[in-house]
Amino acid sequence: MKNKKIVLLSVIALFSLFIIATIMYQNKIDTNTQQLAKNTNGAPFIREHSPAFGNNKNKVIITEFFDPQCESCKAFHPIIEEVFNDYKEETKLALRYLAFHNNSKFAVKILEASRIQNKFNEALDTMFKYQEQWAEHNREKPELLWEFLAKTTIDMKKLREDFSTIDVEDILALDQKDAHTLGVTGTPTFYVNGKLLRELSHKALLDLVESEIYK
Repeated sequence: MKNKKIVLLSVIALFSLFIIATIMYQNKIDTNTQQLAKNTNGAPFIREHSPAFGNNKNKVIITEFFDPQCESCKAFHPIIEEVFNDYKEETKLALRYLAFHNNSKFAVKILEASRIQNKFNEALDTMFKYQEQWAEHNREKPELLWEFLAKTTIDMKKLREDFSTIDVEDILALDQKDAHTLGVTGTPTFYVNGKLLRELSHKALLDLVESEIYK
């Protein structure tokens, strides 16, 4: 019986040490990323090429690393839209690409081509709306995006022309490099003024954004 108690106490002690070490490690990461956020040029959270929206009156930058073929990105998209739309005067939303899936680069090229017409958001909304059809697992049909985008207000002739000439390699490489610097391994991943969003929920995102706006 005595030996069992010793073993149990040892397990509890080890578990407690693990929790403490995890918290210390997370705090260290938070401190490092927040220091990076103080860079005057905004890197590695936002770059000159990054699609960005909002008036940012309160100097609050929301950074999202996303993949247009990512199911979780699609699921969380309405949440980030709602929070950002409530605070688009006070914040800036910067989008960064992580092309993890087979047809992500193809989709990113379309998004970048749509930016030339100021139709980025319409193109992205359409991609997410029809994601289950063009990005179905093991049956991807990215060419269907042209059909879906033709239902929007986007000039399809110009979109195809710009798509054929646009190069996104440098953009994808820099976004990947910044993601690596921050330790980002999946999508979607969010930062607000360098603070990592640890829980993907409406409340957690809203609380983090408001804490930076009203601090």
